[in-house]
Amino acid sequence: MLYTMTLYVLLGVGLAASVGFLILHRPRRFFRTVEINASWWVLALGLLYARSLALLGIRGARPGETWWDSAVSIGFLAAIDALLLVRFFSYLRFRREHPDDPPRAS
Repeated sequence: MLYTMTLYVLLGVGLAASVGFLILHRPRRFFRTVEINASWWVLALGLLYARSLALLGIRGARPGETWWDSAVSIGFLAAIDALLLVRFFSYLRFRREHPDDPPRAS
């Protein structure tokens, strides 16, 4: 039960950070190299997290065979969440420092 709740929390936080960044960023030209580098990895992870949350809700969670198997999977998920949160909060800080000039690919 603890493993399942941990997965729900980590996937929910990661999905919220991904969607939040994409809502704030709003790229105009999504297929430019600058936007691909800035946004696509966040979009890909958001889609993967949404899929994982849906599958977790349908199938439930089955912890790994050993404790370290579960620890590794939760550790990787937590590390990716940390990257998404850093991306989201660094963009919020940038927007606060530059309110009139949001970055846009030209």
